[in-house]
Amino acid sequence: MNQTTSRLGLLLIAAALLGRVIAFAARPSISEDRELKEIDPATWDCRDRLEGSAKTDDGVERNRMKNRSAIDLAGIRPSSFNMTSLLQYLAPFDSETKGKHRKDLTAAQRDRLNPLEKQIVSLTGYLVLAYAGPPEMTNCGSTDFHDWHLELFDQPLDHAPQIGDPTPIICEITPRTQNTVYRDNVRIQALAGFVRAPDLTIEPTGHVARKIRVTGYLLWDDEHNGAADIGEAIRTIGANKYHQPWRRTAWEIHPAIKIEAVDAAPVSPKGSPAPPTVSVPSATPSPPPPKISASQQEFATVTTPVKIKILYGETVIPRGTRLRVLSHDAQTVTVSYLDGTYAIPISSTDFR
Repeated sequence: MNQTTSRLGLLLIAAALLGRVIAFAARPSISEDRELKEIDPATWDCRDRLEGSAKTDDGVERNRMKNRSAIDLAGIRPSSFNMTSLLQYLAPFDSETKGKHRKDLTAAQRDRLNPLEKQIVSLTGYLVLAYAGPPEMTNCGSTDFHDWHLELFDQPLDHAPQIGDPTPIICEITPRTQNTVYRDNVRIQALAGFVRAPDLTIEPTGHVARKIRVTGYLLWDDEHNGAADIGEAIRTIGANKYHQPWRRTAWEIHPAIKIEAVDAAPVSPKGSPAPPTVSVPSATPSPPPPKISASQQEFATVTTPVKIKILYGETVIPRGTRLRVLSHDAQTVTVSYLDGTYAIPISSTDFR
């Protein structure tokens, strides 16, 4: 092999490596998912690695707890808690392990932790904020196979969490329980008052936070057992738009296996009067636009944020939202969004 050929070979190798680096850097750091969906675990290279990509003994133990699979809850009667009663139940353990991690526990503390993390419980609260989690070692750093973070509060705030508000308890849907939750017809945007978008901005869903019941395993996420993460009230909002502290306790419902709406209808936000009941007079409706048959069922993805009027004012359907099309004409497309039907400009979607 002459020197020119050798140099050419090195250049080709360098170009290939650079291409991989650029491709990796171009991947989004946060999933573009805005809603639960059916996922195919067979395409996930981490599906058989319950320890994820953890290298330490405590990381392996923690990830194996997080990666427990959904189980059949028939015949199981989980202990039921609201936020106050759950915090009281866990207070003895929390008080003696403040700031500690798994590797720091005494034998007696370990004996108290083990049975707690084997419990399946139900927690009731208001789902104020929800979002797709970032790549984590638990999921081998995958962007596409990620946890869903659910922030449960005592009250249905009429705003996204801000300075002075109480902190929530965290519940998480994992890639190993997502399909079970999804197949129960649970939809994040139909329950949460607010969602965090891929660019980390917080967007309203168009309705107040729903009161829900989350059933799953108790888990002590000791990675978040420090003062920066845990507190009774939010002190700051970071440049990344996350609130700090962001949780009441290191304990979570993780993984969440079942989610149920508890309230029959959305409730009024804290501090807001209940909306009046309005009687709508009968009227002769105008002829509806042509319907799309089930066999022709189509969907539209929002390409430009669309402002719509809702019961409590206005909200925005964010870019990237995939909506079921009910009908359309030359100018508008009528879609199903959350619990309503809305006609939006066809030019704001990819529907053609």
